[in-house]
Amino acid sequence: MEITGIEVWKDIKIRLKEELDADIFDTYFSGINEVYKESNNLIYLIVDNLFIKTRIQNNYISRLNKLLSDYYAVAHSFMLVTKNEVEEEKEKKNLETERNNFSKVNNSGLNPNYTFSTFVVGDSNRFAHRYATLVADQLSTVANPVYIFGDVGLGKTHLMQAIGNYILESKPELSVLYIRTQDFVEEYVKCGSRDGYDKFSAKFENIDVLLVDDVQFLESKKQCQLEFFKIFEKLTGNKKLIVLTSDKKASELREIMVRLTSRFEWGITLDINKPDKTHRISILNAKLKQETPNPEIMPEEVIDYIATVCESNIRELEGALKRVLFYCEAFSLEYNLENAREALKNVVSFAAAVGNSIAPTEEIKKMFSVISTYFKIGQDDLLSNSRKKDIVYARQMCWYIMRTKYDLTFQKIGDIFNGKDHSTIMHGCQIIDSESKHEGETKKNVENILRKMGKDPNAV
Repeated sequence: MEITGIEVWKDIKIRLKEELDADIFDTYFSGINEVYKESNNLIYLIVDNLFIKTRIQNNYISRLNKLLSDYYAVAHSFMLVTKNEVEEEKEKKNLETERNNFSKVNNSGLNPNYTFSTFVVGDSNRFAHRYATLVADQLSTVANPVYIFGDVGLGKTHLMQAIGNYILESKPELSVLYIRTQDFVEEYVKCGSRDGYDKFSAKFENIDVLLVDDVQFLESKKQCQLEFFKIFEKLTGNKKLIVLTSDKKASELREIMVRLTSRFEWGITLDINKPDKTHRISILNAKLKQETPNPEIMPEEVIDYIATVCESNIRELEGALKRVLFYCEAFSLEYNLENAREALKNVVSFAAAVGNSIAPTEEIKKMFSVISTYFKIGQDDLLSNSRKKDIVYARQMCWYIMRTKYDLTFQKIGDIFNGKDHSTIMHGCQIIDSESKHEGETKKNVENILRKMGKDPNAV
């Protein structure tokens, strides 16, 4: 059960009473007993008046947030609101205000679901997440620009938009704009005249926070680069925050003018890497809570299987989970490992399936490559359910080598081959074992394959 903001604050108050001078505590903190709301990793404390709010913000807020970090795995911050501000906000919460708020988020281009609270943190993105929350809270005083890079589907856009959504929530007076580089280029190209270019530039004049996604798409577009350079110079010169994402380091961008890429490196560069299996499981569990009101329907072994076979990126991982959920729901099937394998059999890659092995993965991949080349069939055919004689024979050869060379269990081999029954694997291995004990084609094939793998045939 998650701890609430008011519970945390009560505990922190006890600690403050022990640490602070009695007069200071009584003057500023003893009267704070209410949390107005909790939103987007922010806990809003209600204080009596503007004087107390200002004094705490100027002298104690960093201390409070440091204490707060002891209670949450993901960074949280305190915000202060006076009783008058709370009353004013309550009065304004009518239908018109709600429409305006929606309009503001909509005009920013942000996805309201991309927040820090929905961003699953692991070793692959911990530093990037921590620094992003710091930037969102303190804006350009921390670093400017912020350059986030990593492969496709690892959460760069989510983290960037989480910064924007946090700022909209905590500093609603600021103007935030999210734009994809492809859209930036398309809009600029459509301008067509000096008047059009002026209107395009004016769009960015009053922006406080500019979020630009996939900046690598500026490559080879010289005029767009010049326009972006002018916007970049003006905004950073006015201390406005710019956040950029890319699929590569700024130094690796090609056909973008050096004076622009060098400015990308002025601030802080944050990298996001592929999540490890533990992190992938955490992502799947978080996504499962979003997708179904009853996340307990999915057994842990199914989550573990999806996390094992989908290791390329988060987008693929979440897509596989949705596919399993839809497949089982559509056909009224039980959520189990067998049905999960069936749902994903046409989308799980060869490399991912092999990655489930306890043997050295690269060696297993090499074995598949050698056998598929030797018998002139595709690697995916080896993992398929095809009953063609030549494919069955090559598949049994794989089983035999995996069993004898790497001592894999029949069950483990079956898992790699899309859930083949262990008795089927055992029978296939027995066939090759029996035939290889006599001089003939099978014995020669086993020896040749092992030599091509760089192994001694007599060591098997």
